Amino acid sequence: MNSVHASTGLSMFELRYGRSARVLPPLVNEGNAKSLDPAHSDKDAEVFMQNIALTVREARDNLTLAKVVQAYQADKSRGPCELFEEGDFVMLSTYHRREVFKKSGEKRAAK
Repeated sequence: MNSVHASTGLSMFELRYGRSARVLPPLVNEGNAKSLDPAHSDKDAEVFMQNIALTVREARDNLTLAKVVQAYQADKSRGPCELFEEGDFVMLSTYHRREVFKKSGEKRAAK
């Protein structure tokens, strides 16, 4: 629950609730008086939703950054293709593709 995802830098709890999980509950109940006032609860809900949206945007940015870094690292070991040039026409065999499609365990009809 509190483990931090490597790509987002956030835990699942933090993504869902917009804050990190507390290990120990607070000793003093915070904000009991203002939770009875409807004006405060509307503002609190709006702030909560804004925090969730901000956290989701941060996670998306972190995922995009992780994708770019992973692509860069994967491309470091790749060399230029000596067999084909850009724009060359190639023929692809789909002979085994039908068998893989039918053996996936679901009832499918391969045409």
